[in-house]
Amino acid sequence: MPYTGVQTAGDVKALPQAILDVFSMDMMHEALGIMKFENFAVPKTELGASPGQTITMTRYNNITRGGQLKEHETLQEKSMSASQRAITVTEWGNAIGLTEKMLQLAADDQMSEAGILLGRDFAVVNDLMLRDALSLGSQVVRAGDRATTAALVGGTDYFDVEMIRLGVEILQTANAPKFMGDFYVCFVTPHQAAYIKRDPDWIAANNYANTRALFNGEVGRWEDVIFISTTHCRNGAVSSVDPGYESTFVNAATGGATPANVYEGMLIADSAYGKAVALPAELRQKEVEDYGRKHGIAWYSIMGAGILEDTFIVRLQSV
Repeated sequence: MPYTGVQTAGDVKALPQAILDVFSMDMMHEALGIMKFENFAVPKTELGASPGQTITMTRYNNITRGGQLKEHETLQEKSMSASQRAITVTEWGNAIGLTEKMLQLAADDQMSEAGILLGRDFAVVNDLMLRDALSLGSQVVRAGDRATTAALVGGTDYFDVEMIRLGVEILQTANAPKFMGDFYVCFVTPHQAAYIKRDPDWIAANNYANTRALFNGEVGRWEDVIFISTTHCRNGAVSSVDPGYESTFVNAATGGATPANVYEGMLIADSAYGKAVALPAELRQKEVEDYGRKHGIAWYSIMGAGILEDTFIVRLQSV
């Protein structure tokens, strides 16, 4: 879509709101192809919440178990109970600056390209927000059955099927529900995915017996677990913060002197984590400055993420 701002002598106009709304939809369309964690979060939107406030998600507890009835026995009604999960929402955003000269003389549509770049940026920021919420889960399975992250041994403790078996056992013991009643979801780094694919029981996504729509990034299935490969998982091999590959993971000082690059996958059940939204992501423009020579466009959102059920999350650490 071409740049449609209008500039006349003594009168500088910004993008009309209708055009900005279209750019916002283009931004979200671009973001959808990148986000992985978004697909499995429980969403809740409360448009009235302000930054710093909380949005409450309700989780209903199981009722007292029923049983066999005797003749003439009256059913005893059970009470429903619920617990609350509060997620704090904060401001998120990023911006791109443009000049009038760039808008007028560039060979391509600079405003449209800015919208695409902001869409990609929102996708990464949103996914990392959800990943960071999951990384607070208390249940951890480590390769080689190591007791701590620092005990992982480089060159030995790679991602393997035994970690998946242990993770699934933890979830099933907690009666964690499967997505669609069919599968758990495991987010893995491409490095971890390369190792799990070597197992002879691995089923690639294009070889599924039952047809269904594949999730973005889905690469295969094993033991009722589908695997989503994403660079947004924590990756100790990344030496610097970089969009799309950000890592806050500290490498383990393993084997005495040799540091190992640690990777962390996430095995989750349905309703493990939630996303609270007070203002959906949208594009906004800055007031035109310097007599019409400077423009700016940004994405902005008020949102947050948090764990709903800690027992439905298993972190998987390997080298």
